[in-house]
Amino acid sequence: MSLIGGTGCITASIVNSVQQKNAQRASAEMQKTKIEGYKVAASRGDLEAMTQLGLEYINGSPSLERDIPTGISLLEQAAARQYGPAEYALGWLLLNGSNRQYNGRTLSAEQLPPDPSRGIELLKRSSTRSCSPSPVFFNRFSAFDVSDIYRDSGVNSGIIRQDIPQADLWLARSILDCKYPFHTAIKYKFLGSTEAGTAAKIKALAFLLMLPASDTLAKLQAAMSPADIQAAQEKMAMLRQAALESKQQYPAPPYPSQR
Repeated sequence: MSLIGGTGCITASIVNSVQQKNAQRASAEMQKTKIEGYKVAASRGDLEAMTQLGLEYINGSPSLERDIPTGISLLEQAAARQYGPAEYALGWLLLNGSNRQYNGRTLSAEQLPPDPSRGIELLKRSSTRSCSPSPVFFNRFSAFDVSDIYRDSGVNSGIIRQDIPQADLWLARSILDCKYPFHTAIKYKFLGSTEAGTAAKIKALAFLLMLPASDTLAKLQAAMSPADIQAAQEKMAMLRQAALESKQQYPAPPYPSQR
C-alpha cells in the first residue's frame, strides 16, 4: 500500500510540475503579445504605449532584452508631449533612479545621471495632469510625493534640499486638489510621535480642516485650546492662499478619474 501511495504522490508531483510549466509558458506568451502590442501602438504615437514600452525596456524581461537608452528615449518623447505618467516615471528616475513600479528595476547613476532639479519639476508637472499618474503606478499621487520629497530628504538620499514650506504647500495641494491623504494619514504624519507639541497639533489641524469633518478632526479640536484652534484656522487660510497662487504655475488637475 505504501508503494501505491508513494507512486500516487510522484504522479501528482509530475502533474503539478507540468501544469506549472504550462502556466509559465502561457504567461510568457501573454507578456510577449502585450509587448508586441505596445510596440505597434508606440510606433503610431500612442503615449500610454510609449510609456509602458519604455518601462518594459528599462526593466527588461525574458520577452524583451533590457535596453535602458531606448526606454529613457520613449519616456522622454511621451513626457515632451505632456503625458503625466511619463513625466512621473521620468521624474523619479532622474531624482534617484527609482522605478516606482512594483518589482521595477532601479537605475544607477552610471545608467542614468541624476538631474534632481528636472526630476522634481517633472513630478510637479505630472501633478497637473491628474491626481494619480496612472494604473501603472497604483496608489501614487504626484503632489503628495512632491510634499514627502521636500519634507524628508531621506526619500531621495538628500538629493533635494529639505524645504518645509514647499512640503506644506504640496501637501495642501494634494488635499485640496485630490482629497488625499486621508484624515488618519495626516494625524500620524504630524502626531505620530508621543512628543508632538502644540506646533505639530496646530499644523495637523490646519490640514485636517481642509478635509470633510471626521472623528479625527473632532477629537483633535476637543484637545486644543481656542487660541490654538484659531492659529490652526489662520494657518489653513495661509496654506489655501499659497495653494491658490501656486496654480498660476501649476494648474489643478482635472477630475481624478481623468488623465
